Amino acid sequence: MTQTDDYVLGRGIADSIRLASPVSVLGSTKYPNFNMAIALILVITRLDAQHLLWKLYRGHDLHPLIPMTDGMKIAELGTGTASWIFGLARQLPPTVELHGFDICDHQFPVKNLRPQNVSLRVLDSLVDPPASMCGQYDVVHLRMWASNLRENTISALVRHIKCLLKPGRYIQWEEADLVHQRVQGEGAASFEQNINDLFKKANLDYRWVSELPSFLETEKFKIIESDTGVFEHELVQLCTNTYLLALREILQGIKKILGQDLPLVIAEQELALYRLFLQNTRVVYNWSPVALLAQSQEVEV
Repeated sequence: MTQTDDYVLGRGIADSIRLASPVSVLGSTKYPNFNMAIALILVITRLDAQHLLWKLYRGHDLHPLIPMTDGMKIAELGTGTASWIFGLARQLPPTVELHGFDICDHQFPVKNLRPQNVSLRVLDSLVDPPASMCGQYDVVHLRMWASNLRENTISALVRHIKCLLKPGRYIQWEEADLVHQRVQGEGAASFEQNINDLFKKANLDYRWVSELPSFLETEKFKIIESDTGVFEHELVQLCTNTYLLALREILQGIKKILGQDLPLVIAEQELALYRLFLQNTRVVYNWSPVALLAQSQEVEV
């Protein structure tokens, strides 16, 4: 329905996308930093909404099968806004050390908002960690790495995790399966087919997610729980909204890689995505949630 009243906030997700576009109410590109700031806030909001999605879907932050010990250390790789770490800080004793790591600190909360047992640091998780970090952690947590990995980088990430973990400790991993999706509504199926073709051209292969349990087994992890499900009820809409926002970011990344080769194809997908934004309450566009809990089988020497 067209907005005709004097309500100053946006009525739908498309209003947020318009604000983050290169042309804003401030006019063209006169204030590029403003547009960049709005885009960053949009990313941070999406990440926090994804955390809520997983929290509501799983019903916990730290897996209940992970035993609690006094003074344990927990790491999160790709911590982003550190929502998961901050959630644990409210639930666990202050003697538990919580360390969040990411490739950059742009999304970290400011230092004076962090609990005393929380530290956030820049770290590249695709190279071996410093020797001082090896064998230090009881739990390593990861979430939503699907678009950050290629088939040839998964081994590097798992090697990094194995180095961080104490022998016999745990990896908790929640992931998005972008191959086996739930898609309904006008224009959604055709968009899925076209965007998947574009993913292939950009060398984005998401099949590794469904193969992750077997890969971890080859890396001497015991799979304690492996679950692939679907979102139900109100979570369907929450997943659709956050996924459409993520796809906007993915398209921006693809544009950097293939923009000169396929400008028209990318522009067509951006337009198709925007049309889905306009009807987001009438479409379903969900990835499949994959949750893993695994235990290292390395022995202490």
